[in-house]
Amino acid sequence: MNCLFCKQDSSASKSVEHVIPESLGNKEHVLAKGLVCDKCNQYFAIKVEKPLLEQPYFRFVRNRLGIENKKQTIPVVEIISLSPGPKKVELMNDGDGQFSIIIPDGKSPSEYFGATSGRLIIPVLDGPASDNIVISRFLAKASIEALMLKVYPDADLMNEVLNKPDLEPIKQYARFGKITAYWPYHQRRLYSETSRFNNAKLGVANYEILHEWRFLYTDELHLYFVLCILGIEYAINMGGPGTESYKKWLNEHNHKSILDDSDEIPVS
Repeated sequence: MNCLFCKQDSSASKSVEHVIPESLGNKEHVLAKGLVCDKCNQYFAIKVEKPLLEQPYFRFVRNRLGIENKKQTIPVVEIISLSPGPKKVELMNDGDGQFSIIIPDGKSPSEYFGATSGRLIIPVLDGPASDNIVISRFLAKASIEALMLKVYPDADLMNEVLNKPDLEPIKQYARFGKITAYWPYHQRRLYSETSRFNNAKLGVANYEILHEWRFLYTDELHLYFVLCILGIEYAINMGGPGTESYKKWLNEHNHKSILDDSDEIPVS
């Protein structure tokens, strides 16, 4: 068995690869051992996924929603307290809908703030920064892994994903940062991060969607990976840098997302 990215022998690899990080709520979309070697798995964890999760938007949204990492901890975020002057404190989600303030140096509130009441300023970021290289490389990685997950365990199709020349550039970009300095992607918000849905066909009510994805072929035969995380849709062209054919497809379809499901009814 050879690694999906570096093509080296990976038959002895022991780690599994998560298409979406566990710290964004993914526990089921996982590639079998050896499809991504231990070395590439570790590289993505340290050089791609960790920087992604450390970006302010993802830290704040995980804090707000109480999304745990694989160590079952929720990130702490820095906020501003006005009481009476601005001071930095940390906001901790206790995991049960309750929040706590962490005061530096173990001081009591009266010692640190010098007041008995005040206001807290908690930034609300609607999304990550655009033209984001970290997100771009993450999408490149996830697109290849999601495609392999889609064809698994068909040996012929798996071999095509492993060796297809058209997919080599995006693999090189994801794993080694080669081919181009920045591989553009399309980003837009589809629904609120706190939205809930009903689906009568599934018999499921008031559920949230942490992530979902599909593949799209445009008329130009460009293959796009379309991924939605917490209400924000990202689309990357797996055949080469550029998103013009995706923008054209959106215009031709009244900007309706390929992820839209007519059976999925928003309730909040």
